[in-house]
Amino acid sequence: MFSSISRQVARNLNTYQKKVVSKPFVQVERNFINLKLGQNRFYTAQVKTADFEAKYADKIKEIAKREGLTVEELKQKIKDEAAKKMKASKPKKVDPKIVADTTKKASASTIAAKAQLPYDSSAPSLDKLVKLELLENETPEVIAQIWNAGHANKDCITAAIPSDIYQKLYERSQKYPMFVVPMPREQGVEFFFLQFNFHQCNFTSLLEYKTKGSEARPFLTLTHFPELQKSKGIVLMKGDINDDPRMLDTGNAQFLTFALQEFYVTGGDKKLQLVEKFHNSPAEFDFQELIDNAVTFK
Repeated sequence: MFSSISRQVARNLNTYQKKVVSKPFVQVERNFINLKLGQNRFYTAQVKTADFEAKYADKIKEIAKREGLTVEELKQKIKDEAAKKMKASKPKKVDPKIVADTTKKASASTIAAKAQLPYDSSAPSLDKLVKLELLENETPEVIAQIWNAGHANKDCITAAIPSDIYQKLYERSQKYPMFVVPMPREQGVEFFFLQFNFHQCNFTSLLEYKTKGSEARPFLTLTHFPELQKSKGIVLMKGDINDDPRMLDTGNAQFLTFALQEFYVTGGDKKLQLVEKFHNSPAEFDFQELIDNAVTFK
């Protein structure tokens, strides 16, 4: 589900807690998209470093005890199993020339073909959720109302995004598909790792990503539907919260969605430069600077 990030960024992820200093979040206006709001709101909070390992220590100990292992033995078991899977998935050695030719073909055909697809194969298309013919004669405002009302009693978040704003988000997401977003918690700040895949964006906790890498579970998946982008000037969005297990509530999902938009589109050059630096200059990426530019609802 998730790809690997550079070694330098990974090192930074492991050492940022030593550098972090408590500072207040910056408040910004929530003026981008019309999210379907729940009861939870976020307020200005003092930043405190959070011990992520300690946060999940009880769960890890419980699993280890159930399997009759120590915590260290459990961690080693997970690593060994992952190594076996990696080894089993490696292709057999073939002539180098054949490998090179195959790679070229994949770059020219497979990748180009995927670039034309609006979704990953696992993502639904809009016609699977609504009858598009019923929306043809409606205005963008009415479509947004229908979309949000249709999900009002469902455990998800929805939005209608102006097409020009989404176009910027999509283009930048293809150029910078990964980032880390800080979210205030009662006992400090928790970082969430995000990754785009075409018109979908998956979020997982930084701890989950550091522990499981590409096998990390997505806690939140945002799916954008561009079918109405040209004809109606909007892109519908639906955010699904994973229940296996449930690690976020709708308020958390709203915050992560808003933070994503702020860093990629609406938050100004300084926030976008952090996204660029995360990819282009990982050795210079500063998590304290990220926290200083974090957002809250106002």
